[in-house]
Amino acid sequence: MEYRILGKTGLKISRLGFGGIPIQRIDAEGTKKLLHEMVKKGINYIDTARGYTVSEEYMGYAMEGIRDKFVVATKSMARTKDAMRADIETSLGNLRTDYIDLYYLHRVNEQIPIEDVAKVMGTFIQKGFIRGWGLSQVSLQTLDTAHRITPVSAVQSLYSMVERGLEKEIIPY
Repeated sequence: MEYRILGKTGLKISRLGFGGIPIQRIDAEGTKKLLHEMVKKGINYIDTARGYTVSEEYMGYAMEGIRDKFVVATKSMARTKDAMRADIETSLGNLRTDYIDLYYLHRVNEQIPIEDVAKVMGTFIQKGFIRGWGLSQVSLQTLDTAHRITPVSAVQSLYSMVERGLEKEIIPY
């Protein structure tokens, strides 16, 4: 398996990762079997979210004893400090871990100053709850503003042969 560094995190991830949304179609034991097979194949990147129903819970169960084999990203749509802290605490419990490698804020609410969000993420990094943070579906201006306060580790956005808007601003940034 070939590996790359994820964004500006320093985290070494497999080129092939696993998106956790389909986990809701199987059970906890099936998830455990899948993750153990991923370890054998060298796949170490998992992307999940609180919004993917049972995904975090099944992943947490499946990673018991092998958590160190994975780089785990999860995401939330919370925007206030209290809501973000609650979501992170819930994700930590669901994932049965004491840290999240990469915590994404999904679809930033433009009504809440990104400066406030970035400061909170910086606090969570300092406290060791998360190792890095990212934004998904974000404008260049919002990304730049956030990054100046607490460096953004990674960006997750739609990108394909059809969706190529990132090539103009976000990717060069």
